[in-house]
Amino acid sequence: MKFLNNLRKWIAGTAKTGEKFHVVRVSVGVFTSLTGLLLAGGIILATVFLIAVSGGVESEDSAYTGGTFTGVYSEHLPIYDEIKGTGLITDEIAQLAVGTAIKYKLLPSVILSQYAYECEWGRSYSAEHDTNFFGITWFEGCGFPQGSTRGIGGSEGGWYMKFPSAEACFSYYGYMVARQSNFNACVGNKNPGECLLILGRGGYAAAGITISSNYYVGCMAIIEANNFTQYDEFAISKWSTFEFSVTGELPEGTGEGLELLNTMMGVPVYNGECYGLTAWYVDQLGGPVLMGSGFMAASDIGSDYNWDMHGWKVKMNPHYSEIRPGDIVNFKRGNGFHILYGHTAICHSVQGESVIVYDQWAGHGCTLSTYSRPIQSIVRKVR
Repeated sequence: MKFLNNLRKWIAGTAKTGEKFHVVRVSVGVFTSLTGLLLAGGIILATVFLIAVSGGVESEDSAYTGGTFTGVYSEHLPIYDEIKGTGLITDEIAQLAVGTAIKYKLLPSVILSQYAYECEWGRSYSAEHDTNFFGITWFEGCGFPQGSTRGIGGSEGGWYMKFPSAEACFSYYGYMVARQSNFNACVGNKNPGECLLILGRGGYAAAGITISSNYYVGCMAIIEANNFTQYDEFAISKWSTFEFSVTGELPEGTGEGLELLNTMMGVPVYNGECYGLTAWYVDQLGGPVLMGSGFMAASDIGSDYNWDMHGWKVKMNPHYSEIRPGDIVNFKRGNGFHILYGHTAICHSVQGESVIVYDQWAGHGCTLSTYSRPIQSIVRKVR
């Protein structure tokens, strides 16, 4: 009886810390899954509950009909203050889930169910220490630092991604679902059940899961018990406000700024360092204010600012073939650059696997340099 009471509390999000279910992780691509509902009694209870309330997964409204996705990761999400939390879901988490759903054309109910299922309502170790709510695994070149080790005592190998903020985590989750072919059938799909099967078969659970499988039953029970579908209609009504293209290609730039840089050759600007030159360049074209912002790492310029609202686009981990004259080029830390701050410059031209850039360092003023080193992001003025 105590188990059943605790199970009901966990589904509803009201379990006390001492009543949490044991968490184990299953290696499934870049995502992992909580298995707190594996006990037979809990599954039977949840399955009966789901049969009564879910009505299956078939829907004639699941076709995607609106908008295009730019395919480029950016941290910023649209936030709507009128969205309020419920139960253990705070206003902030509800607003981030809805913002993610609007930006990437997903369902808030599904996002919130995975939040609850994957990180125990924000109480898992990775949630508290890495701001990672979806079990997202770190990989080389992902643009984020390593977080805590995966599995109990590192038993699964590898690390979780460590996100700088909850907004960054939610936005990256949406980006991954929308970009990965094993998940992106969720884009524009209005049926929570169908989305959960897509996500489960794509990597969150097992390829052959059905509506009676643990993952599906658990997430749907969370959705129904907490009335998470209350957020879906609002998000769907705003899907068309964001444009998206699955190619991930950047639009061509405006071509502005290069003549200005040519007039500054040999002239120190701002603080005389690389960050100062990029900040000056952005100021001339119109964009976020970089100097005095509190951010200092040149490598992170692509993710530290809200570029979209100023008419710029970001491409993380670009190929050299994608770089265009006038792009801000943010190099990764190390590889001859500062281990803490990295390096930033502006593209003059590209020659194969090398980029010639307008550069500045140690107060020597604007000069031309050539680099063939790993790039963390490029930022392009597109309007």
